[in-house]
Amino acid sequence: MQLTTSQQYLHYIGIQQQSLQEDRKIFEYIFNDLMLNNEEFVAHIEEIFSNWDDDGEMIVQSIASFIRKPQSTAFQQIITADKEQFAVNLLKTVIDKEDYLLTLITPKLKNWDPERIALLDMVLMKLGVAELLYFETIPPKVTINEYIDLAKDYSTAQSGHFVNGILDNIHKELVEEGKLNKKDFRKS
Repeated sequence: MQLTTSQQYLHYIGIQQQSLQEDRKIFEYIFNDLMLNNEEFVAHIEEIFSNWDDDGEMIVQSIASFIRKPQSTAFQQIITADKEQFAVNLLKTVIDKEDYLLTLITPKLKNWDPERIALLDMVLMKLGVAELLYFETIPPKVTINEYIDLAKDYSTAQSGHFVNGILDNIHKELVEEGKLNKKDFRKS
């Protein structure tokens, strides 16, 4: 209702000859003045995207840039080739080594049945253990902290603590058994 009664909208629909400039103006008005200034809309976005506080400004800037120059925005390049390759390698590693990863994770669950663990927590633990074992350039502390943060942001309230405990125990065991082969580039 707020849109259809606004001066900007009435001006826009009254234009005889549409132009890209006028299209951009109405899109910017809708996005900036109606959507981003609407507390209910922003609350809904914050509910859906748990990292909105961190990433919201970047997203708003990206959308504004797209409205101004749609042809200059290359969404397929948002993720760099290196990051995409890392994600593909990590996923393939977890799939290929899943049975072994579970042999390391399951004993640490103590009285928990692996089938009753939150699916996302199990996925995060598999990813974390794979990173500890097979990605030699990532320091263990970085790996553990990243998966704790992911668990806190995307899983249950207790998941960060739970994932931390499991990954930390597995890390200590791998170090004791000499199974962790990490490169320390600071000493090179």
